[in-house]
Amino acid sequence: KQWYQRRVAITAGGIDIATQYGLPVENDRGYYFEQDPVVHVFDLPDTDVTIPLEVSFNTNQHGRTFEDRTHVFEIRQRPADIPASATIRNLNVRGKRGNIVQTYPGVEYDYQPNRLEIEAGDYIHIQWTGANSNPQNNAGSGRAGTDRHNMLLLREITWPKEGAFEDEAHGCFACNYPARINNSTGILGLDRREQLMLAYLDNQQYYGDVEELDDTGTHFSMLKHITTEGIWRFFCSRNNNFTNRSQKGEIRVVASSQGK
Repeated sequence: KQWYQRRVAITAGGIDIATQYGLPVENDRGYYFEQDPVVHVFDLPDTDVTIPLEVSFNTNQHGRTFEDRTHVFEIRQRPADIPASATIRNLNVRGKRGNIVQTYPGVEYDYQPNRLEIEAGDYIHIQWTGANSNPQNNAGSGRAGTDRHNMLLLREITWPKEGAFEDEAHGCFACNYPARINNSTGILGLDRREQLMLAYLDNQQYYGDVEELDDTGTHFSMLKHITTEGIWRFFCSRNNNFTNRSQKGEIRVVASSQGK
């Protein structure tokens, strides 16, 4: 287990402003690092005229830490039953709860990558981590302060247009409703049970309010060997119904170039 801390800070002491403007450190123009300095901006040689300007400058703000991000993550060993030559592709989630203003300088929810191409025979590791400590007033669905994710195959287009969707993908990006899960295989060739795991995260959660995934776990992890070729388009049922947000993604599984 590792931890990573990112801190953005500015050290205020010893800042020399004068020399940045070609002036001596000791000067009569007011170019000093001090509270609300009065500076003489204009050169007026051979005259007694002075044009002072007070700069609104708060030195207390220049030694503060404005961003402090601490993250904990684990680096695990490669599973022993996966060949060393096999390729493992990661499918994750980025962003945080809120609209574009509330998440700044971060971003809103999205799959990462939201377009993934793998070869038949590759492994895909679908994983993400949520939280219960988001700001309570940030926009979003489900219980305030929480973020959750799932993956559901999008339904097919209702009225196909000639020349459109000729890649014969499963799922329509213009749609916002899930496909019906039946006893046959669906997204990525997964069986019904595995699709239920992606929808309800029930490989680790079996109770509580799951309509908006409120009582599901914040972490999800599924590692699968993918052998079925095709194109699948999917979405998150929770984070797709307000303002301009659309958490959707696509996975393309193409023929293997290495005979995997």
